[in-house]
Amino acid sequence: MNAALARRQAGLAGVALVGALGAIALAHMGDGSTEPPARQAVVEWEQAQVATFPVTDQPTACGVTLTPTSFGVAHPVLPCGAKLLLDYQGRRAEAEVVERGSVGQGRSFDLTPALAEQLGIAGEATVRWRFSE
Repeated sequence: MNAALARRQAGLAGVALVGALGAIALAHMGDGSTEPPARQAVVEWEQAQVATFPVTDQPTACGVTLTPTSFGVAHPVLPCGAKLLLDYQGRRAEAEVVERGSVGQGRSFDLTPALAEQLGIAGEATVRWRFSE
């Protein structure tokens, strides 16, 4: 390699390095931070058709023996213990999956009577729900 070509390549590498450092400096200018900005998680609400299911003395598929005051949902797919936040006409309640298996036709999940009462639901209703944090 001749000397002129080597000097030219070294000069181009230097220009590229200065440009990269300048781009990094501009990206962090003004925020006083060396960390990238944190992303905010967007929580999406889902809609579900629900109704109540009867409380019996038998343990559920999740191994829970329900009482008249138990807050929970039956869901065909979600794992036992998954925590949900439900909203119905401005009333909110937190509950967990306490029963697995089929639910009533046309419904996404069923509620214990105490949970339905807390939300003000009598019969079938459409609720908003999301996973609880």
